[in-house]
Amino acid sequence: MERGKKILIAGIGNKYMGDDGFGPRVIDALMRRNLPENVEARDVGLCGVTLAPDLNDYELVIFVDAVQKGGKPGTIYRSEIKAEQVEESKPEEAMNSFTFSVHETRLEELLLFAKAIGTLPPATIVIGCEILEVTLGESLSPEVDAAVQRATELILDELQRYCERK
Repeated sequence: MERGKKILIAGIGNKYMGDDGFGPRVIDALMRRNLPENVEARDVGLCGVTLAPDLNDYELVIFVDAVQKGGKPGTIYRSEIKAEQVEESKPEEAMNSFTFSVHETRLEELLLFAKAIGTLPPATIVIGCEILEVTLGESLSPEVDAAVQRATELILDELQRYCERK
């Protein structure tokens, strides 16, 4: 399949588990904005590696996720990953090394699997937010809730910069 100039913004997380709902909340905020036609904002929940085949349709994917790096809650992290930076592995080996439990699959595994099956986009950006806690409930901690708007603006800036380079 030939790549178009489509962009996916994928919010990862469970909006019923407190701060883990950061990714889906950013998607909700983006859906209220006027996104370009070639941009799809999607709450992918706890999709795990099942999202990998879909990535073939996009030239850029922006993942939005809750992270625990030991920083101050509400801190926004941005990482850019080029396809050539993702370690190669054979599809059979990749399949055997992945756990398909949605709660255990990490973004790194999704990217490795997408590369193994040939669907990894040329560019991937990860916008992560340092979380306070993951607890049952739909509320975000105040620090993470405040970060939703900052992350939304950051993503809109990313889209503008990316489109200007094209």
